[in-house]
This record gives sequence, structure tokens and C-alpha cells, in this order.
Amino acid sequence: MAAACLVGSSAGADEILVASAVSLREPLTEIATRYAARGADAGVLLTFGGSSALAAQVRAGAPVDVLVSADERIIDDLERQGLVDAESRIVVAYNRLVVMVAEDLEIPVDSPEDLARPEVRRIATPELAVPVGRYAREWLQRRGLLERLTPRLIPTEHARATLAAVDHGQADAAFVYATDARLARSARIAFEVPDAEQPRIVYAAARVQSSTRRSGADDFLAFLGGEASRDALRTAGFVSAGDPP
Repeated sequence: MAAACLVGSSAGADEILVASAVSLREPLTEIATRYAARGADAGVLLTFGGSSALAAQVRAGAPVDVLVSADERIIDDLERQGLVDAESRIVVAYNRLVVMVAEDLEIPVDSPEDLARPEVRRIATPELAVPVGRYAREWLQRRGLLERLTPRLIPTEHARATLAAVDHGQADAAFVYATDARLARSARIAFEVPDAEQPRIVYAAARVQSSTRRSGADDFLAFLGGEASRDALRTAGFVSAGDPP
């Protein structure tokens, strides 16, 4: 939480802490700026990381007011544990899964089966507990490739670390969100997971039950579900909650 950045603070402002999946960094920073510009009473502190790690911090009692997860199942679990407020919950956006390859990979990777070629030695993806790691493994399992490719999977911390691994040549291929792929410097998209096989990637948010700034948290969540926020998400390549896939 020490890495949180403040958006729209003013003297005496009651700041709310929003912990979010790192794959939302750019649009959520823009959304917080728009929220502050409309004259909100509360400043917004943003902190980013892997959704599962942020959820663990909520369970440990970190002073989070709003959690934004890249996996709705994480919010489901926290709701069952009584740690987030069910009535405050919203769907924020949707995403897609793509496969990227390093710039210097010399063979074409045009299909899932190409990932099993011997030249593809290292495939970056987070562990199962991290949303993008779960989405990737579930898709590989459905394609009958998980067992063959598991020895080649190299673990990363979260979605952005996965992009960095393939972008810097530390991996030959990687499973990343389509929105993160737009930020690549050298790696390229090999192929998108077909529409019929896309995992259900839903970003969800809710107020943390232990929040002492409930009014500010609820106000920010209302803004996050509004059209100004949806516009920022669309610009960043997400499918907004107003345009379900």
C-alpha cells in the first residue's frame, strides 16, 4: 500500500484508497483524474497489483476502501466471507485473452498447437491464483495442451510482469490481456483466443466492508460505473460494462 499514488487531493480531503488490478492502471488513473475534476469531496489514492495479492491484503485488514479485481470470482469469494458489500458491487469492464511472442522468435506461432513446438521453450503466465494465469490455464486445458505445456510455463507476478517478460525477451511467448498487448514495445500478438473459446474475463469492483469512508467509496463506485468512466475504458481497449461482449 506504500506505493499508492494520490489523485485529486486537497487540504482536508477525506482520501479513499482504491486497490486495483494492475491491468487497469492507465484507464483507472484517467478515471480518478476525471472524478477529481468534477469537484469530488474525497481525494483518491490508487494502488495497483495482482488481484489475488490485493484480495489477500484486504483479508489481512489493509485499509482499502474499494477493490477492483480482474476476476469477478475474487469478489465472489470476498463477498461470501463478508469482506465486501454486495449491494455496492458493480461490473467495471470486460477483457480478452491473447497470445504474444517475442520479437526475435523466428518461427511463426499462428495457432494454439504452435505453442508446443520445441522452439517455444518459455511461456510466461502468472500462477493459477492470479486471474490471467487462471484464464490461460483453463483455456489450455480445454484445448488439451495444458499438460504438455506446463513444463514450459514460467511464473510471473501479475499481468504487467507477464507482458514485460515477453517484451524483454525473457520468454518466447506469453498469455496477456488484449489491453496490455497494446502497450507492448517489441513483442507482437501471435493470435487471439477465438471468440467461441474466450474465457469470461470480468472486472468487478466493490466497497470493502471495513471501509471507514463509505460515503466516498460509494460515490467513487457510482462514478466508476458511469459513462465518463466507460469512455476512458473504451479508449484503453476494454469492453465497457455498458457494451457487454
